[in-house]
Amino acid sequence: MRYTEHYQVMSHDIDVNGNVRPTMLLIYLQETANHQMRDRRPTYNELFDQHISFIITRLSLEVFAQLHEYDEIEVDTWAAGMKKATFLRGYEIRRGEETVARAWGEWTTVDIVEGGVLPVTRVDLSNYESDEPPVLDLPEKFRFPKDLAFQDLGSHRVDYSEVDMNAHMNNTRYADILWSNIPDVQRKVVTSINLRFRKEGLIGTDLKITRAPLDSDILKDPRAEEGWGFRTQTDGKVNIEAMFGMKDEGYRPLAFEVKGE
Repeated sequence: MRYTEHYQVMSHDIDVNGNVRPTMLLIYLQETANHQMRDRRPTYNELFDQHISFIITRLSLEVFAQLHEYDEIEVDTWAAGMKKATFLRGYEIRRGEETVARAWGEWTTVDIVEGGVLPVTRVDLSNYESDEPPVLDLPEKFRFPKDLAFQDLGSHRVDYSEVDMNAHMNNTRYADILWSNIPDVQRKVVTSINLRFRKEGLIGTDLKITRAPLDSDILKDPRAEEGWGFRTQTDGKVNIEAMFGMKDEGYRPLAFEVKGE
């Protein structure tokens, strides 16, 4: 069984080419998971009041088609079992009968007062809709080669508008920041996002952003024409690592460019 929520893509969710922004895909997934928590209990806030919070450690998202303004979509999520100290969760986005995206996430629970990872037995998800983990064409885990040459792209200050109840950057916000640092991004669409979360980006801290091109052996995305790897750091420690699969779908000229011709 799966938990399902309905959404309509808003006009503010799209980019220059009319495609939904990557961050919105992650928001659809995680908002649906939050709805399941709200309806099946314990809710996120109930856990928070017990000093327990879910923290994402990994997420793999494969994108088969682009969403556009006012598309009506259904988003499925489900508990997909437990592994050591982590909870697994599956996701799927559908537009009618078409599967638009599929994702897999790995979460852990932490004590937000005392610190430290909690055993999975501390949270009872037996009332949640559950199913087998989704099968993706992407690797569940990845590691960058030690000799991968990362280019320094500057830094990003974690702002109040980007943080959540834990006072660190919400994990959905990283996608837009990194996506904006892909060369000629206005010509391209995302085919996959692979995220590995290592350290929180606390409010007011600076995230150093670095980027490296990836070959297909590292990316392992069968739909991608090119790949980009990112590593961000805070206080000298790795904050997140990410891989983006991309393909070129052309470019719709901006209004001022058309006028200029």
